Amino acid sequence: MENNLKISMNERRVLKQIFNNNNISRTQISKNLEINKATISNILNALKKKSLVIEVGEGNSTKSGGRKPILLKINKAYGYFISMDLTYSSVELMYNYFDGTVLKHESFSLPDKKVSSILEILKTQIPNAESHDTLHGLLGLSVSIHGIVDHNQNITYLPFHESEDISITDELKSMTEVPIIIENEANLSAIYERSIQSISEMRNLITLSIHKGIGAGLIIDKKLYRGSNGEAGEIGKTLVLQSDESYNSIENICSQEALIQSISNQLGQKVSLAELITLYHQRNEAVIQEVEYFTTKITVLIHNLNTQFNPDVIYVNCTLINELPIILDAIRTQLNQHPNHAVQLKLTTNVKHATLLGGSIAIMQKLLNIDDIQLNSD
Repeated sequence: MENNLKISMNERRVLKQIFNNNNISRTQISKNLEINKATISNILNALKKKSLVIEVGEGNSTKSGGRKPILLKINKAYGYFISMDLTYSSVELMYNYFDGTVLKHESFSLPDKKVSSILEILKTQIPNAESHDTLHGLLGLSVSIHGIVDHNQNITYLPFHESEDISITDELKSMTEVPIIIENEANLSAIYERSIQSISEMRNLITLSIHKGIGAGLIIDKKLYRGSNGEAGEIGKTLVLQSDESYNSIENICSQEALIQSISNQLGQKVSLAELITLYHQRNEAVIQEVEYFTTKITVLIHNLNTQFNPDVIYVNCTLINELPIILDAIRTQLNQHPNHAVQLKLTTNVKHATLLGGSIAIMQKLLNIDDIQLNSD
């Protein structure tokens, strides 16, 4: 069946209403868009003919009685997307139906840091992608990297992998003809959070990713801000002057990896994140002191971010803080010592999959040319 995604401006407006208001009636769409019911009915007939939306039964009638409204939703079986997160040690793949619901999630460990190893995994997953009982099968791909992507979708900085002079962008394009988006992982997390909050009055937010490095996704006036060449939010590369007058980067001082390394050095043995958390619960004095120092450094970082950008909220995406939420409480307490710069501070809505879900939203918006879609990620 031919994949026909040629849709008009009014079809986009109606489709967006159905994405963002699951099980909505044509009457409500008419009210929301201020378009008469007859026109909405014609648009819906076109969208149903293209199999983009389906009817799902009747809603409740009004208090005055009358016919029960027919409810509509996105046809999840239209097709699916694959979102990829190229982490330090693995390739994470999430498959999402057209309405955003998760089809499956897979994780593949990397044998080394070579880009060629990443591509070998992707070659086994993308070219022979199944239909998964959908009408059009694979519709698009999104790729999350822990680095920098320019406005031409070229990866200009990939710190945790050996590029081998291989273009991931070109290689992916040779594997499939579907649309592709390549984006920084913190930016995709920000797109996800913006989607969750898009029905509110919140216009400015930051997602702060603290892992092996540190990065920030910036939503300004409900739009992702990437800077002139995609480097906006690379706060981990910010330099600080140390006591010996040498320079160091923020992520070498404040990242989760920096904390693990410092504790490993103190204990004289390599410590994993899981072991660090166990030692913290066992009240190991050295670990507690290092975690407290880490908390203070992250507090300063968040305070400065808040002062510079003045967002409505900052979302923190950090596995350690998710596992030890007492750290977030301590950061809030320290931030309250600066009441003139108060900010909402929250853990990201989905610590494990925010980046992958943000990728699903990004590729859907590219495919349909619709902004601010809210995908159903249940």
